[in-house]
Amino acid sequence: MSTVVSMGNKGDHAAAYARADRRSRERQLDSLIDNVILTGRAVGESPAWRDVLKKAIQVASTDTTTCLRGESGTGKEVVARFIHRASPRSRGPFVAINCAALPEHLLESELFGFERGAFTGAQQAKPGLIELAAGGVLFLDEVGEMTPAAQAKFLRVLQEREFLRLGGVRAIRANVRVIPATNRCLRQAVAQGQFRLDLYYRLNVFDIRIPPLRERREDILILAQSFLNEHARSTSRARVRLTAAATDALLRHEWPGNVRELYNALERATIVCEDGLIRARDLSLAPPLVPVTVDSTDLNLLERQMIERAMREVNGNKSRAARQLGISRTQLYSRLRKYGLEHPTT
Repeated sequence: MSTVVSMGNKGDHAAAYARADRRSRERQLDSLIDNVILTGRAVGESPAWRDVLKKAIQVASTDTTTCLRGESGTGKEVVARFIHRASPRSRGPFVAINCAALPEHLLESELFGFERGAFTGAQQAKPGLIELAAGGVLFLDEVGEMTPAAQAKFLRVLQEREFLRLGGVRAIRANVRVIPATNRCLRQAVAQGQFRLDLYYRLNVFDIRIPPLRERREDILILAQSFLNEHARSTSRARVRLTAAATDALLRHEWPGNVRELYNALERATIVCEDGLIRARDLSLAPPLVPVTVDSTDLNLLERQMIERAMREVNGNKSRAARQLGISRTQLYSRLRKYGLEHPTT
């Protein structure tokens, strides 16, 4: 006698199989995450953080350009290094550069290198970071601050997988995986004419948002314990402990500086604490800022006036103006373009 299987039973079996397969894949991802050697700053058990690491594992096996978005101090470089360690390029170098920290001409020479005689003082050829990262990963931090000239040249790296040294005539193969990171909204920068649309699409193939620490509060004490262990190892001192009041202060703080702020607060507290106990006062946590409602137009006007005044006081010298304003030359160039002040103010 034959057995008749209803369509309903088949549907139930298919759904059960799909659920089992999904659980199996999730367990495999969790296992891969746990098997990657993590730095102290990559620890965390919150769903938001585990989701970041799962996405990182998923994209790590490819050479896909992966854009990391997040506030300053959230751990974008930590995630980039995590991807590097989990990738087939793990034996290759990990090379990082902060695009906002260098003036325009220096950023290009650092990235692309230069040939002898390319400019005054170039007495011998020097490879750039793209060459030095061959076989590995090039991490471009604050990519949104890259100058227009550097953007155009770097677009060629992503499109053609080759580049020229400054002053060079021979194309060099770019065997690197690029991981850009930014704390800016690149889409908005494109709309404002500050970032190339074609480069935006090249960099934003696969993006991962790194949540701020206030969105992963479950990880605060886990990170704190890891940092205290790290400080104890680096100073060869006995590990200190947190009092209940200090623990409560850590959990209540908003952490505008994110994980970096937590790390620095604990490093200082480790130095100043007494009897091996960190008290709330040792953390020196600043009170939360009171939000002030200011029209964005007013802020832009104020910023423009400050830049105009600084440029006048230094007779248009951009390096001195940037130092006076407390920003990098790259950031100054960006703001000069934003407000139509490219030419020295007289």
